[in-house]
Amino acid sequence: MSAVMGETELLAMAEAGTLPRALLLPFHSVRVLAWDEAAGTGRIEAVRRNSVDDWFYGCHFLGDPVMPGCWGVDAVWQALRLFAAWRGLPACDKPMGMEGVSFFGQIRPYDKEVVYAVDVLSIERDGGEAMVTGKASVSVDGVPVYTIASAAVGTGYWQDESKSVLGAVPPAPEAAYRAPLSAAEFTGRSAFSHPEIIALSRGTLVKDPAGEMGLLPDSLMLEVRDVRRIAFDEAAGEGEILATRANAPTEWFFPMSGGSKPAALLVDGVWQLLGMFLAWAGNAGTGRALGFERVELFGAVTPKDAELVYKLKILKYFKAPQTGDAFARADAEVFADGRRVLAMANANVGCHKNIRYCDYPVDGVMGRGGKLMVRA
Repeated sequence: MSAVMGETELLAMAEAGTLPRALLLPFHSVRVLAWDEAAGTGRIEAVRRNSVDDWFYGCHFLGDPVMPGCWGVDAVWQALRLFAAWRGLPACDKPMGMEGVSFFGQIRPYDKEVVYAVDVLSIERDGGEAMVTGKASVSVDGVPVYTIASAAVGTGYWQDESKSVLGAVPPAPEAAYRAPLSAAEFTGRSAFSHPEIIALSRGTLVKDPAGEMGLLPDSLMLEVRDVRRIAFDEAAGEGEILATRANAPTEWFFPMSGGSKPAALLVDGVWQLLGMFLAWAGNAGTGRALGFERVELFGAVTPKDAELVYKLKILKYFKAPQTGDAFARADAEVFADGRRVLAMANANVGCHKNIRYCDYPVDGVMGRGGKLMVRA
């Protein structure tokens, strides 16, 4: 199928600010762009050419490369943003939310083509305001890997009518880190310093892990500076995580995204902390985002913001006795300099054994995605 928009056109749209630029450009062509005026529905199919040396494979995760699930989320928002501009609504460019996100596969370095198929369900207008809503699926080399029940972009964010407040944030843990922790020390901690978080992202924090251990992303994809509090009450079956990230005008993403932080990175920060929770709870295996019920956006993170705070409430933690796989679910909020910018309901992450692609860049079965493949 020939493209209705090729790379040249998409690059021009990126330079004009309709799409993000450089590392954040989510797709390379658009092969379907349609609108049925009578039905009030449309469709966009955008295609990304996957590459074994795509930038994110080098840092998500070290020794276990996989395309971050958040980029699938972002690509759907960007497809709706492009569609809105095509329909004469260029200001309809803010991610308002997403619902019913389910991940049941993954995208790996030797996969070839990623297709983001978005069915546009409605274009709503109210005076000068507008919102475009759709549902989506993501497939890799013809195999579905993600589904999204609803996604929306609009001319303005949702109003934050909740009474949620950040509350007091404990001081940062002391920065000193001189030696790896034992597994018992790691699971016994209630806070982690910035150097310890970096060590966890590089697989060097724990000297005697019980088999594979879930990692945080490294470098550009690491969304956590420190963890101020991490706890779980087994009797109640609930826990909490409070973590921070520094923000500055020099952040790598601002020049590529029109001066605001991609909302998908905030989503990924929640998943990263849930993955860390599963490792901290003593589970062997590799972490994978599995989706969420709902995300709502109330504002953007800008270069003026100095600090982000991630606040998670662990709702459920389960370990399958047959496989040893573990799962965690949480509600989360993200604050930028004290104001709530994102709320996330029922975020889900799993910890699975024997799925790590540790021989990258060897072209083998674990270098290809589709189903959540297990090494024999």
